[in-house]
Amino acid sequence: MDVSELSSSALRAAKEAGADHAEAYVTSTRSISVYIDDSRVKSVEEKHDTGLAMRVIKGGRVGQSSSSISSLRQLEGCVQSAVRAASLLPRDEVFKGFAWPAKEQVRVRNRDPAIGSLSPSELSEMAMQLIGAATEGKGVKVPNGVLRAADLESAVANTNELLARREASLVHLMATAMTDGVSPGEGVGSFESPSLKSLDAGALGASIRRKAMDASKAKAFKGRTTLHAIIPPHELAEMLQGSVSFALSAENVNRRRSPLAGKLDKPVTSRLLTITDDPSDKRGMLSSPYDDEGVPTRKKVLVKEGVLKAFLYDLYNSHLSSTAPTGNGLRRSAIEAVGNYQLPVGIAPVCLVVKPGGKGLEAMASQMDEGLVVEKVASADVHPITGDFGLEVRLGHLVKGGEVKSAVKHCLLSGNMFKALGQVVEVGSDSTVSRNLILPSVMFEGFELIGSD
Repeated sequence: MDVSELSSSALRAAKEAGADHAEAYVTSTRSISVYIDDSRVKSVEEKHDTGLAMRVIKGGRVGQSSSSISSLRQLEGCVQSAVRAASLLPRDEVFKGFAWPAKEQVRVRNRDPAIGSLSPSELSEMAMQLIGAATEGKGVKVPNGVLRAADLESAVANTNELLARREASLVHLMATAMTDGVSPGEGVGSFESPSLKSLDAGALGASIRRKAMDASKAKAFKGRTTLHAIIPPHELAEMLQGSVSFALSAENVNRRRSPLAGKLDKPVTSRLLTITDDPSDKRGMLSSPYDDEGVPTRKKVLVKEGVLKAFLYDLYNSHLSSTAPTGNGLRRSAIEAVGNYQLPVGIAPVCLVVKPGGKGLEAMASQMDEGLVVEKVASADVHPITGDFGLEVRLGHLVKGGEVKSAVKHCLLSGNMFKALGQVVEVGSDSTVSRNLILPSVMFEGFELIGSD
């Protein structure tokens, strides 16, 4: 049976088990993953996975369960588990029911037919192209990497006669290159897209080789200084995910842990920043007409020229806030298609887009009197509530008088993300997809670079 038929079967089983209301979220996935280890393809894994996430309401109590599904018996067992869970819980005074049918507001289809017919050997060949380009010549190896392509279908149906389907695909690549020697340099590259068409594995391999070679020649930074810093898209995406996405969640607003709570229609960033959630963008890894509760998605301006305009809501938090859901109740992942039914509904942007500016990276760097162009940090972690961060720079380029002077590493770039968003000097034009974000490099002022004495 396909995902629609499975969801209908789950709803019938829920009514027979005594549920007052029910919601069935079903996914069916084919995923191929190629794993790289020590400059070779170590393993190739093909997975076919069908699963169900069930939510039921019985007597005002909400129960949930999830399971992989290979037979109707397993489906019925998952449904019965959700009903039993509801009987063990107190009444939920907030949740008022599941989504009602509504017309889609955006039209986007981001399924690549080529991925559905892709063979494991074809994907392995792409991984070998990356390895070949990264290790060309001598002195560089690829210690690890993963290349994944997945084709998936999902359906969410409920007893309000809602049925919303999603068909999508994803390509995720992450690989590391490292030079030989006592002080090896590291180069990391990634690629994310709903389509294989724009993947150039050889070019990405050459890129991580160049980064590793540059990092091997970089010197440890000494001293301490305050300067401008350009943060590239992939590192910036992780920083925004841990701060801005967290703060825009209505759950965190309702729990009074969002730094943006109470700031609607007030300036919260530089006027240079406009941030939208745009589920209609075909580049988006999660873009679709409906979220994973069956609520229609729509394009929403979240920050307009620095002013906070909206928060993101799932069904539960819209009930709690007495407002409409925004289509941001998600289970899906941007890098893994298998097992999404095991994830709880959480609030997240479908496709967070930072509006690009008009200057490239070189033009932005030429504006800096003293600055750092970051290429790689160890981990771009930001404290979600305070916004504080201290990033270990694995590779950066010091700029003096608008010219790159030297490559540095083994230093700490520190600051506060929420303060930094008000200190944006320039927004780049090099927009890149990273997980569920599409964003360019951004130049900030007032960061502190700390090295050894």
